[in-house]
Amino acid sequence: MSEKTYDAIYKIAKQTESDVLMIWAGHLQITGLLLDCGDSKCLSDIVTLQDVTVKCHKHKENNESDNGKHFKWLNIPACKIDAFTFKCCMLDE
Repeated sequence: MSEKTYDAIYKIAKQTESDVLMIWAGHLQITGLLLDCGDSKCLSDIVTLQDVTVKCHKHKENNESDNGKHFKWLNIPACKIDAFTFKCCMLDE
């Protein structure tokens, strides 16, 4: 299943106007720039994001602001991804 998720992310990325990917993995919301695999920089079944923000919704109180943790880059195994979308597909930005 993870191979299908990985392939779907990069297939959709070629057809979308945005390179900002939002991923949900468990209680985490992960947002960052999808690394272009055109130069064979990517590993199979590993989604690599740059300029990443990770937010955890499990421990957040109802009205508490969560700015998240920031990373220069992050590798995410495709098997851990529950859902994903690109920034251009979001309705409330």
